[in-house]
Amino acid sequence: MAATPTGPREFEPEWLQRSLDRYLAWGLVFMAVLIVAFPIYWLREPTLRADAKTEQDAAYMKSGADLFAKNCSTCHGPSGTGGTAPTLNSKQFLSTTSDNQIELLITGGVSGSSMTAWAQDYGGSLTAEQIRELVTYLRSLEPNAPSVPDWRTGAKAKG
Repeated sequence: MAATPTGPREFEPEWLQRSLDRYLAWGLVFMAVLIVAFPIYWLREPTLRADAKTEQDAAYMKSGADLFAKNCSTCHGPSGTGGTAPTLNSKQFLSTTSDNQIELLITGGVSGSSMTAWAQDYGGSLTAEQIRELVTYLRSLEPNAPSVPDWRTGAKAKG
Protein backbone atom coordinates (compact mmCIF):
# COMPACT_ATOMS: atom_id res chain seq x y z
CA MET A 1 0.00 0.00 0.00
CA ALA A 2 1.34 3.47 -0.92
CA ALA A 3 2.01 5.90 1.82
CA THR A 4 -0.22 8.89 1.86
CA PRO A 5 1.45 12.22 2.43
CA THR A 6 0.82 13.79 5.77
CA GLY A 7 0.45 17.49 6.34
CA PRO A 8 -1.02 20.15 4.13
CA ARG A 9 -0.79 19.66 0.42
CA GLU A 10 1.15 22.15 -1.70
CA PHE A 11 -0.89 25.08 -2.79
CA GLU A 12 0.32 27.63 -5.29
CA PRO A 13 -2.37 29.61 -6.98
CA GLU A 14 -2.03 30.28 -10.67
CA TRP A 15 -1.96 34.08 -10.24
CA LEU A 16 1.03 33.78 -7.92
CA GLN A 17 2.95 31.72 -10.49
CA ARG A 18 2.20 34.29 -13.23
CA SER A 19 3.35 37.11 -10.93
CA LEU A 20 6.61 35.32 -10.12
CA ASP A 21 7.22 34.59 -13.81
CA ARG A 22 6.68 38.27 -14.65
CA TYR A 23 9.21 39.40 -12.02
CA LEU A 24 11.68 36.80 -13.24
CA ALA A 25 11.28 37.99 -16.85
CA TRP A 26 11.81 41.65 -15.87
CA GLY A 27 14.84 40.66 -13.81
CA LEU A 28 16.34 38.90 -16.84
CA VAL A 29 15.66 41.97 -19.02
CA PHE A 30 17.40 44.29 -16.54
CA MET A 31 20.32 41.90 -16.26
CA ALA A 32 20.67 41.83 -20.06
CA VAL A 33 20.62 45.65 -20.14
CA LEU A 34 23.40 45.77 -17.54
CA ILE A 35 25.45 43.17 -19.38
CA VAL A 36 25.29 45.35 -22.51
CA ALA A 37 25.70 48.70 -20.72
CA PHE A 38 28.82 47.94 -18.66
CA PRO A 39 31.11 47.17 -21.62
CA ILE A 40 29.90 50.29 -23.41
CA TYR A 41 30.65 52.37 -20.30
CA TRP A 42 34.00 50.61 -19.89
CA LEU A 43 34.97 51.53 -23.47
CA ARG A 44 34.12 55.22 -22.89
CA GLU A 45 35.78 55.50 -19.47
CA PRO A 46 39.40 56.16 -20.62
CA THR A 47 38.20 59.04 -22.79
CA LEU A 48 36.14 60.50 -19.96
CA ARG A 49 39.12 60.30 -17.60
CA ALA A 50 41.47 61.90 -20.14
CA ASP A 51 39.03 64.74 -20.73
CA ALA A 52 38.64 65.31 -16.99
CA LYS A 53 42.43 65.33 -16.54
CA THR A 54 42.82 67.87 -19.37
CA GLU A 55 40.19 70.13 -17.80
CA GLN A 56 41.78 69.81 -14.37
CA ASP A 57 45.25 70.58 -15.73
CA ALA A 58 43.94 73.70 -17.48
CA ALA A 59 42.30 74.93 -14.27
CA TYR A 60 45.43 74.09 -12.24
CA MET A 61 47.68 75.92 -14.74
CA LYS A 62 45.57 79.06 -14.49
CA SER A 63 45.37 79.12 -10.71
CA GLY A 64 49.01 78.00 -10.46
CA ALA A 65 50.06 80.97 -12.61
CA ASP A 66 48.16 83.31 -10.27
CA LEU A 67 49.73 81.72 -7.20
CA PHE A 68 53.19 81.94 -8.77
CA ALA A 69 52.73 85.63 -9.60
CA LYS A 70 51.60 86.39 -6.04
CA ASN A 71 54.02 84.21 -4.07
CA CYS A 72 57.03 83.18 -6.13
CA SER A 73 57.80 85.78 -8.80
CA THR A 74 59.47 88.16 -6.34
CA CYS A 75 62.44 85.78 -6.01
CA HIS A 76 62.17 83.53 -9.09
CA GLY A 77 61.22 86.26 -11.56
CA PRO A 78 58.06 86.61 -13.63
CA SER A 79 57.08 83.19 -15.01
CA GLY A 80 60.15 81.73 -13.32
CA THR A 81 62.55 83.43 -15.76
CA GLY A 82 65.18 84.24 -13.15
CA GLY A 83 65.88 86.61 -10.32
CA THR A 84 67.54 86.30 -6.94
CA ALA A 85 66.51 82.63 -6.63
CA PRO A 86 66.97 79.74 -9.09
CA THR A 87 65.46 80.06 -12.55
CA LEU A 88 62.57 77.61 -12.65
CA ASN A 89 61.64 78.18 -16.30
CA SER A 90 64.70 76.41 -17.66
CA LYS A 91 65.16 73.24 -19.65
CA GLN A 92 67.80 72.02 -17.25
CA PHE A 93 65.65 72.38 -14.12
CA LEU A 94 62.38 71.10 -15.54
CA SER A 95 63.85 68.11 -17.39
CA THR A 96 65.81 66.83 -14.37
CA THR A 97 63.29 67.44 -11.60
CA SER A 98 60.20 65.29 -11.06
CA ASP A 99 56.82 66.66 -10.04
CA ASN A 100 57.25 65.02 -6.65
CA GLN A 101 60.62 66.73 -6.13
CA ILE A 102 59.18 70.14 -7.06
CA GLU A 103 56.28 69.53 -4.68
CA LEU A 104 58.68 68.62 -1.86
CA LEU A 105 60.83 71.72 -2.52
CA ILE A 106 57.77 73.97 -2.26
CA THR A 107 56.29 72.10 0.69
CA GLY A 108 59.33 72.00 2.96
CA GLY A 109 61.56 74.70 1.52
CA VAL A 110 65.34 74.41 1.10
CA SER A 111 67.52 74.43 4.21
CA GLY A 112 70.24 77.05 4.26
CA SER A 113 68.54 79.22 1.63
CA SER A 114 65.87 81.90 1.55
CA MET A 115 63.38 79.30 0.23
CA THR A 116 61.08 78.79 3.20
CA ALA A 117 58.46 76.09 3.62
CA TRP A 118 55.22 77.08 1.89
CA ALA A 119 52.98 74.24 3.06
CA GLN A 120 50.53 74.97 5.86
CA ASP A 121 51.80 71.84 7.63
CA TYR A 122 55.17 73.58 8.02
CA GLY A 123 53.86 77.04 8.85
CA GLY A 124 53.48 78.28 5.28
CA SER A 125 50.43 79.72 3.59
CA LEU A 126 49.68 77.19 0.85
CA THR A 127 47.43 74.13 0.94
CA ALA A 128 48.50 70.84 -0.62
CA GLU A 129 46.10 71.53 -3.49
CA GLN A 130 47.65 74.93 -4.16
CA ILE A 131 51.11 73.35 -4.20
CA ARG A 132 49.88 70.84 -6.81
CA GLU A 133 48.56 73.78 -8.82
CA LEU A 134 51.99 75.42 -8.70
CA VAL A 135 53.67 72.18 -9.80
CA THR A 136 51.22 71.86 -12.71
CA TYR A 137 51.93 75.45 -13.73
CA LEU A 138 55.69 74.95 -13.61
CA ARG A 139 55.38 71.70 -15.59
CA SER A 140 53.35 73.57 -18.24
CA LEU A 141 56.39 75.80 -18.86
CA GLU A 142 58.57 72.83 -19.85
CA PRO A 143 57.72 72.54 -23.59
CA ASN A 144 58.94 76.12 -24.28
CA ALA A 145 61.54 76.41 -21.53
CA PRO A 146 64.77 78.07 -22.66
CA SER A 147 68.20 76.63 -21.98
CA VAL A 148 69.64 78.20 -18.83
CA PRO A 149 72.75 76.25 -17.78
CA ASP A 150 73.26 78.47 -14.71
CA TRP A 151 69.64 78.12 -13.56
CA ARG A 152 70.71 77.59 -9.92
CA THR A 153 72.08 81.14 -9.69
CA GLY A 154 68.94 82.82 -11.02
CA ALA A 155 70.49 83.51 -14.40
CA LYS A 156 68.24 84.58 -17.22
CA ALA A 157 68.02 82.87 -20.60
CA LYS A 158 70.41 84.24 -23.19
CA GLY A 159 69.09 85.24 -26.51
